[in-house]
Amino acid sequence: MHRILVSLLIISLLLLPGIAILPRAETQQPLKTVTVAVDLAHGESDKYLNYIMGNLTFVNWKIIPKGSTINSDVLKDVDILLIGQPTVAFTPDELDAISKWLDTGRKALYVAGDSDYGGGPTTIDNVNKLLEYIGAKLRLEQAAAYSDPSMNYTYKGVTYPTCTAAYYRMLAFVEPDNIPGLSTWMLDQGVTKPILMHGPGVVIWVDENGNYRDPVKDTFPGLIRIAWFHKAYIGDNKPPAPYVYNPVTYGQGAGWFDFVAYAAEYWSSKNVVITVASESLYGDYEPAWASSYYNVSLDGPRFVENLLKWWIKLVVQPSYMADKVLEVNDPSGDDKGQGTLRYPTNPVFKPGVFDMLKFTVLQDKEYIYLQIQVKDLGGNPWGGPNGFCLQHIQVYIKTTDNTLPVNTSTMGLYVNLAPGWNYALAAVPGWGNTPFPDGEVSALFKADGSLIADEYNNGTLFDVYAFTNANIIEVKIAKSLLGDTGNIGNWIWYVFLTSYDGFGEKKIRGIQAGDPGEWALGGGDPQALLANVQPKVVDLLAPSEQEQYTMLSSYDTAAGKPATVYGVKGGSIYYPPVTVTTTITTTVTTTQTYVSTTTETVTTTQVSTTTLTSTTTSISTQLDVTTTGIIAVITLVIGIAVGMLFKKK
Repeated sequence: MHRILVSLLIISLLLLPGIAILPRAETQQPLKTVTVAVDLAHGESDKYLNYIMGNLTFVNWKIIPKGSTINSDVLKDVDILLIGQPTVAFTPDELDAISKWLDTGRKALYVAGDSDYGGGPTTIDNVNKLLEYIGAKLRLEQAAAYSDPSMNYTYKGVTYPTCTAAYYRMLAFVEPDNIPGLSTWMLDQGVTKPILMHGPGVVIWVDENGNYRDPVKDTFPGLIRIAWFHKAYIGDNKPPAPYVYNPVTYGQGAGWFDFVAYAAEYWSSKNVVITVASESLYGDYEPAWASSYYNVSLDGPRFVENLLKWWIKLVVQPSYMADKVLEVNDPSGDDKGQGTLRYPTNPVFKPGVFDMLKFTVLQDKEYIYLQIQVKDLGGNPWGGPNGFCLQHIQVYIKTTDNTLPVNTSTMGLYVNLAPGWNYALAAVPGWGNTPFPDGEVSALFKADGSLIADEYNNGTLFDVYAFTNANIIEVKIAKSLLGDTGNIGNWIWYVFLTSYDGFGEKKIRGIQAGDPGEWALGGGDPQALLANVQPKVVDLLAPSEQEQYTMLSSYDTAAGKPATVYGVKGGSIYYPPVTVTTTITTTVTTTQTYVSTTTETVTTTQVSTTTLTSTTTSISTQLDVTTTGIIAVITLVIGIAVGMLFKKK
């Protein structure tokens, strides 16, 4: 009988709703069409360029043709600019146009040079003058890199020559610096063979005092060494003399040395990356795109693709190629707070600027990306550095780690959260250098109110920016800043959209009763305003508008209690568990036999009532028909099992 009881209890447990399993992650599709411009206006060759453009079709290619000039109109919609071996110098106006284009942020510039053989010194000089003008530290050495076909280097378990068939046909090995936060792991992903650099120079850099430095021995913050020459030496073919690598010390016969063939520098303040190569991806006698050369198999095409994807991910669209964890649609037209709010009357507040349409969570191995899509960003009329200025977004996160501190209040929204949050962020326009709430820089907080990171000081780890063409504000958060990231599929998310006001309390625009003002939201509840419990929320992430209105109007003006808002988990509102007490009354019949002193046997039947009380803490405050049915079945099964147990006794 005990076995039967155990079996019944196991069956009842199996009827309980299972733990939600996160669907297989989907790869994020590009939010925008990335435009890559290729400069052919300064004497560059287009060899292999058609192959590159024909194979790498996930971007929009734009050619700057021979005879044209680089200016602001040419660069207007360009995200990545490729300049491969310019033999013609840039004019002062062109240098200025490139510099101003980079200053707008979220840009990638690639510039390639040459060795000092033939016309190489002119190309090197053109590259260095461009790098100097834009404020970069990287430079090209006035020299050549050579090796010997008899020299070998083992790369990822396979031995290769350091050059192929001739001392100037150099092979470079893609071994990027591991720099947390800069996704450098992408650069050699899938690359198992070297790349060709036909007749190259080497990369050096210059410090703030104008001293040329050796990047093999000396580095600077933001430097990323990407590809290397190994067992090589320096050749000096034409004036001027090398800046760093004296041929007496580094030349033929002096030994075998390592040199940097490809390097990049990252400008965190502008989210810009400058990549410098001593030979070109395209053009040249035999470009880096080559897949084989003199019977040596190469990974040129894969490396070029990696470079392009790295630029896109690092600065143009950080969530590129990330996996989708959660996507929740929010109803259109529910940008009314508790159902009555109205926009300010000034024309900058276009219809839909506070109407959230979708919330998406993505992740890759290093970062979490939060995307908040609105109907219309409104054109950034006041030039917010992050690409928006009308919206104020707050996101609160409840993880599954019960050891973390929990807070139930919000940062000026006048609502409480249930069951509360461990981390919170404010995504604001980004003026100045002071974090929210004192300043206008986006920031990430712990539940105890302490600052974790802000985008001004921790831009590689925490950043906020807009994809204006897609009306999306994206927040990038390094996983290293958070705990419990392995359980992200079970987190609870509270997402709020309200109106930004740099002069308002907690940088939130005020709400008034009745009609809106030019700069104030209207439609507030007079009693809630008097009781100081009017939610300062225009839109809230909720699958239906009625759920939003119900939550935001749940305040109690008499008690001065703010509204309670519940978060979203797995695509629906998550209502915290409550304690439910279930009483089960079971009538048990038992038979007992008594023997009297006169040897007469007397049988009596006794009826007793046993009351069992069980407490369950895993039932939601809102039960659907299916859940209610399951609970009824479980209760019945337990009742039968208990009855059988008493009968057995």
